[in-house]
Amino acid sequence: MFHFWFISLGYGKVCDRIIPVGAKLGARIQVQIIDREWTDAQVTEQLCRLADQAEEQGVDGILCRGRAEQILKAKRRNGSIPVVPLEHLGSNTLSLLSSLKKTHPEEFQAPCPKVVLFSYKPIYFEPDTVRDLAGVRLENMVLERSDEGYVEEKLREALAQGMCFGIGGRQVEKIALRLGIRCYFVQDNVNYDAMYSAVKTAILLAENLKIQRERNQELKNLINYSFEAVLQLDLEGRVTFWNASANELLALEGQQGKGRYVWEVVPELNQEQARKVLDGRENIYGQVIRLPHCVAVINVIPYVKNGETGGAIVHLTQREQLEKMEEELRRALYHKGQVAKYTFSDILGQSEALAQCKSRAARFARHPANVLIIGETGTGKELFAQSIHNESLRKEQPFVAVNCGALPVNLLESELFGYVGGAFTGASRQGKKGLLEVADKGTIFLDEISEMDLQGQVRLLRFIEEREITRVGDDRVIPVDVRVIAATNKNLRRLVAEGKFREDLYYRLNVLTLQIPPLRERKEDIAFLAEAFLRRYGKRASKNVFLTPEAKEAMCRYPWQGNVRQLKNFCQRLVIISESREVDRAMVLEQLQEVYQEETDRLEGFLDPEDSGKETQAGEAEAIRQALEGCGWNRGKAAERLGMGRTSLWRKMRKYGIEEPTGRVFQANCSK
Repeated sequence: MFHFWFISLGYGKVCDRIIPVGAKLGARIQVQIIDREWTDAQVTEQLCRLADQAEEQGVDGILCRGRAEQILKAKRRNGSIPVVPLEHLGSNTLSLLSSLKKTHPEEFQAPCPKVVLFSYKPIYFEPDTVRDLAGVRLENMVLERSDEGYVEEKLREALAQGMCFGIGGRQVEKIALRLGIRCYFVQDNVNYDAMYSAVKTAILLAENLKIQRERNQELKNLINYSFEAVLQLDLEGRVTFWNASANELLALEGQQGKGRYVWEVVPELNQEQARKVLDGRENIYGQVIRLPHCVAVINVIPYVKNGETGGAIVHLTQREQLEKMEEELRRALYHKGQVAKYTFSDILGQSEALAQCKSRAARFARHPANVLIIGETGTGKELFAQSIHNESLRKEQPFVAVNCGALPVNLLESELFGYVGGAFTGASRQGKKGLLEVADKGTIFLDEISEMDLQGQVRLLRFIEEREITRVGDDRVIPVDVRVIAATNKNLRRLVAEGKFREDLYYRLNVLTLQIPPLRERKEDIAFLAEAFLRRYGKRASKNVFLTPEAKEAMCRYPWQGNVRQLKNFCQRLVIISESREVDRAMVLEQLQEVYQEETDRLEGFLDPEDSGKETQAGEAEAIRQALEGCGWNRGKAAERLGMGRTSLWRKMRKYGIEEPTGRVFQANCSK
């Protein structure tokens, strides 16, 4: 229940009548009386004293009328509780004239006398209606002040303009009587509608004020709990408010900062620059300043009130705290695998094969279809997956990477789809979101997809078809919008033929296929990558290491079965162990033998142009012969097993002179 005070100059019937009106609307009204015979100064003093008491006692609002309202609004512009007047409604005017006609009938004897209604606020009525019903010409004269000299002047002015008699408050009546001017005060001319409307308005204002105070308190709490120091400035640059963090950072205990210029509180803040902010000419963003106990980053921006600059807001953050928060956030995101760090510019190489592969991947990125990336270990499949994500429309959304080969089979399903509390032994009681759910609106990268068990493949297939998941142990269906990029270093088609990978899942994943060529098939990239890695690791070790032409040629001829990853690690080793800036061919051979246990003859075969070609061709011929024998000399199946087309297989059979069971022999020499 709201509590209001009704302050009245003198006692009247309205003082008793307004209390039940408030009760009917659910408000408690307490009447406060001021002696109307007091001087203006005494009345003003008493009104202000009562208003102060109302604020101290938590009163929700003040009801008053006429002169009292005028004084309170003039003297208490910054009061925290609303002042609501009992308005003089149009219906009050006819009631007032009717009451006056009963007490002073002689004033109405003349035909249509001119009557002036004195008030401290405009009163709205229909002059024609008043003339027809009451037989008078009624005008309203608004008094802007209540001092005696001003009121006397207005009374004389009205008399000069043809006023027959006037109607006003007790003060106006008293002054008119002294001047010999007929002016009457009608006691308690406030009807029920006016009181009801005033109390209703007071309740609405009090409710809104209560909501506003609660919001202000919430905002104050929010600002106080902020890790940033916040200060509010007026237009002169003086501090008017600061939060708890500012207390700690700037030692503004008690009222030490109140009214001080901000450049006094923060001495390193440039006064001229701060004044430009207050004038709305510029902002201060990310400026590093030194405080007594730390280094901080300061932002100063103007705040706008009613379309005009009303001052400025200062934000101060300790640099160490900012850096720590950024580091923790970055670590958390990278740990969760929710950030794609690489783009196509991070994939190094200058060969035509790699350029075509990157171009195709960039085209794939623009479409939402699933992508299957095929490539040997170390070719950079995840780099391509992250680059595709960062080139797509989903680049602002999560990128979740899952190594299907690193997770135990029994855990992969719960990790991908999540589970409810108590779904299985060891499950968290709160349950857990699955990685597919975490990747919603983004991309999930399923590396080593060939290692997923058949049960997991069934559930993954259902997700890809329906774009819905169900957590382990739950029956609730959750819609998820995720793009799938899968990667493998195995021949999935062969695994399908062997019954180790579902054929329907294979076709679902293999919408857009990206084949990453191994490093040995793009030898022009080897020297380029080796030099780039030597520069990178040399910079870290403060060394400037480079390859001799012979060493570069030797590295280009080595097959690098581990592809780019193997080459990168080998270059890092060269930088670490090299005692001179120059790395020659002998050192390369020595390290290849030591690190990869390569036999001397085999290594020389790789590095000698003629021998290397012979050995490579001999090995390829043997692989083709084994594949044909294993497939019963079915060229289609053998080509599929070897990962090449039927035409390519036929051409290589002819090149190496491989004989089919029919007895036909392709005349060729495998050394050519």
